[in-house]
Amino acid sequence: MAYCESGITQPAGRHWMLLRLLGPVELGSDNRSVNLGGTRQRIVLAVLALNTNRIVPVNQLIDAVWSTEPPSTARSQIQICISALRRLFDEVGRPDAISTRPPGYLLQLDPADVDSLRFAALTADARRQADAGAKAQAAETLRTALALWRGKALSGIPSEPVQRAATVLNDQWLAAVEERIQLDLDLGCHQEVTGELQGLVGEHPLRERLHTFLMLALYRCGRRADALEAARQARKVLAEELGLDPSEELHRLTRAILQRDPTLGATDEQPTPVARPADPKWAPPQPRTPAVVLPRQLPASITDFVGREPQLDQIRRLLAREPDGDQTLQGMPIVVISGMGGVGKSSLAIRTAHELSDHYSDGQLYADLRSWDRQDHTAELLARFLRALGLTGSAIPDGIEERSKLYRSMLSGKRLLLVLDDVPPDLQVLPLLPGSSSCAVVITSRLRLTGLPGARQVALDVFDLAQSLEMLTTLVGPDRVAASQQDASELAKLCGGLPLALRIAGARLVSRPHWRLGGLVHRLRDEAKRLDEFTHHGLELRSNIELAYRALDGVGQRLLRLCSLLRAPDFPSWTAAALLDSSVIEAEDILESLVDAQLVDIVQYPDASPRYRLHDLIRVYAAEKLGEVETERERVVALARVLSGWLALAEEAHRSDYGGNYTTLHGTATRWTMDPADVAEHVGDPADWWEAERRALVVAVRQSADAGLVELCWDLALTAVSLFESKGYFDDWRECATTAYAAAERAGNRVGMAAMRYSLGTLHMFQTRLAEADVCFATALEIFAEEGVEHGSGLVLRNAAHIDGLRGDTGSMLAKYARSLEIMRRVGDRIGEAHIMRSLARHRMDEGDHGGAIELLDQALVICRETGCLRVEAQVMHRFAEVYLATDQIELARQPIYRALRIVRATGDRIGETHALYGLGILRHREGRPDNASMILTHTLNRSRRLGERLIEARCRYSLGEIALATGRISGGMEHLRAACDLFEHLGSTVWYERANSLLADADLLTAHPDPTVAPAAS
Repeated sequence: MAYCESGITQPAGRHWMLLRLLGPVELGSDNRSVNLGGTRQRIVLAVLALNTNRIVPVNQLIDAVWSTEPPSTARSQIQICISALRRLFDEVGRPDAISTRPPGYLLQLDPADVDSLRFAALTADARRQADAGAKAQAAETLRTALALWRGKALSGIPSEPVQRAATVLNDQWLAAVEERIQLDLDLGCHQEVTGELQGLVGEHPLRERLHTFLMLALYRCGRRADALEAARQARKVLAEELGLDPSEELHRLTRAILQRDPTLGATDEQPTPVARPADPKWAPPQPRTPAVVLPRQLPASITDFVGREPQLDQIRRLLAREPDGDQTLQGMPIVVISGMGGVGKSSLAIRTAHELSDHYSDGQLYADLRSWDRQDHTAELLARFLRALGLTGSAIPDGIEERSKLYRSMLSGKRLLLVLDDVPPDLQVLPLLPGSSSCAVVITSRLRLTGLPGARQVALDVFDLAQSLEMLTTLVGPDRVAASQQDASELAKLCGGLPLALRIAGARLVSRPHWRLGGLVHRLRDEAKRLDEFTHHGLELRSNIELAYRALDGVGQRLLRLCSLLRAPDFPSWTAAALLDSSVIEAEDILESLVDAQLVDIVQYPDASPRYRLHDLIRVYAAEKLGEVETERERVVALARVLSGWLALAEEAHRSDYGGNYTTLHGTATRWTMDPADVAEHVGDPADWWEAERRALVVAVRQSADAGLVELCWDLALTAVSLFESKGYFDDWRECATTAYAAAERAGNRVGMAAMRYSLGTLHMFQTRLAEADVCFATALEIFAEEGVEHGSGLVLRNAAHIDGLRGDTGSMLAKYARSLEIMRRVGDRIGEAHIMRSLARHRMDEGDHGGAIELLDQALVICRETGCLRVEAQVMHRFAEVYLATDQIELARQPIYRALRIVRATGDRIGETHALYGLGILRHREGRPDNASMILTHTLNRSRRLGERLIEARCRYSLGEIALATGRISGGMEHLRAACDLFEHLGSTVWYERANSLLADADLLTAHPDPTVAPAAS
């Protein structure tokens, strides 16, 4: 390994800080902490400490302590806290630390006495040192800075403003850790940081930079296979958690590792010798008589073994008892390699056994059990092994117990390796195991065989794309793969990463050198014939899957067949109950039996219940069997049950969000339902449920349309709008609505057509495509009126009125709101009623009737709280803040905007959070904090662009322009205002366009006749 210049060591003693925030808040001196008292005092101290040497207004302290509803005695209680804190500072020798400075208090301390300020200073020093080329010194400085941390910053302080500041500090900690690791890698300390990086990646899986550091460190340690596995895990995490592809940097690093690019630096890679155990009693085997033959029963190892290097290394270390292997292993080592059929269990076991042949010098016993029937063949196997050890004829006892005893006696003290390949569930394994710790055992099985005492489990998964391409390249040659890289990638995907499928495909290509890869890809695209293509000179995929299928009982086979109906990428356990029309508990047990048989995989997402999925090729096999066994009617009925189960749970999630069946319509499709306790368990937190089921819901809409289940299709598409609207999944929203509309149109289902026109119009409204929204709403309103669906008409009128308001058509807006409100009250849609009152409050505010606006909002808030609808409550609170800001009641505006932010963040409402953040930015501007307001509005601008929330994007531009002009940044302000004008004009928002254009005209005048004493008037 390269010399590590920085010499990673712990910093020499920690300076005792007076005030410590980087962990639980502490105040003290001379290694002694003082008791900080109750929660309020701790919060006040934390806020003062976060603003050390800056004045903190009393109102800021009140907000931090009481948040939404401070008592009338709040100011006096803050004064009591300040008096108590002054006494505490007196105890530690700083009686004058806190002084009264209008409009609040000032905590004055030397920055060296506050750990967060000391941390900031040290990290700044480290960056300067690194910039000057003193990397070892910079790394040591960062270690000193990081040693100040005692846990999560400000832990145990129950205050939202304090915890927001803690989040910033914790992010600074992680950034400093990343900078220190970068320096350590530059200094050649890859061995020292590898373990730390593995822990950090587990704690912060979405930090892509940590993944790249880990890959580079592993590669430089000579662990190239581990580095590629780390790359695969990074891609998997980013895809599943964020729906994103890795960055180009990660792609480049992966390619460089695959190519052993010398620019990555030198590695520690060297052959690993297999040492004999450090046992003083060990001696070379004694000479044997010529009559005894050492058993060497292993089949030949494949020469093109690829993709399992990490597992091979793990097993080799366990069985060779190397110093860096598993030191907890006592007695005879046993390794169980499990995985689905065709995943490469046998190849790995045989390869490992061959590599350890010198270590186990008394031979290897091997049994291939894959073709045996389900009867117990333990006695027969013992007889075979005894014959291999030199016994013949009558020397072999009759019973299992006697054979097993003799077998163990003959192996006592010998160094022999036993390999049991493809062990079936019915085989008695224990009698086959040697009794001597000098022996070792490798077992492969589709089952995990967790009942074997002391066995180490090695589970094999399918290859990722990089490993699959590596295997294809090894099999057919790099030139053919390089000539058709796109076809090679598709071929790897059609093989599902299954090594057996890849080997068969590779063998067929090798036997036909004139074939192009694209020709085989074309054949495999036909799913109905795909398994027919995976056969070549004794290698066959279908029969391999058939073995596992036949081992299932009848109901297990039926569930596997029915699971092929599901097109979702993964599915929850209750779907098995719907497919079988059974209880959830019964179905989960059957589903787990499929998992045990390696026919169904478990997918575990962080902080979520396990989900399940079929490998693509197993799904093809199950679909074949489904067509052979189940009738068309049985297939349709089972599919309808599971799709309607998703609809029933989506309705429950919507009811939880809105307090009832409000602001939506439902059709007449039959629902498959579970017991209420099962529903509560599976839905849980609606925000989490919506997110977990998003992809499955989109697929369910598509499947119900294809199956002709039209009523179910449009109902599910409309109910899922709760998810699409709050999270900003506009592409999913459009796909579901257009798919369901086409299905309803084909079937002549007019209510479904109107519902989907209403949904599409609402989508256009959210994206501020007003002309398209008008067309959709007009069609929906006409059909709802003709079909007598009054509630649908009310929902359409409510949203159409909103569009009129954006255009400034006040008369039409009020007329539509009045009609909609009347309908909402008649059909009992209370949240629809609250929505309209909130919108009318905006009109009252614009007309100067602020009292009338507050009255309407009070009524809307009562409805929201009576129904428990937090989502609309957040919207109402935001409107309260707007009214208070319009009347210069800044103090009153704070609480509703904070309340709205808490709600939208707790419910995962990303669109709502964007609106609330915009409101917070306006609040900060009105408080006279332009820098903070600009920061918040810039963040909101970027967020609104990502979510496609174009009206908020335009308003952020307007407000940023207004702030820039007010602070003398004329050029920047005009740039923002021009962009705002363009957006408002494109969106058809005439009221806002006129505001922005007017302010821009003022700015033009200012540039023509500059007067530093005059700023444009804020609109």
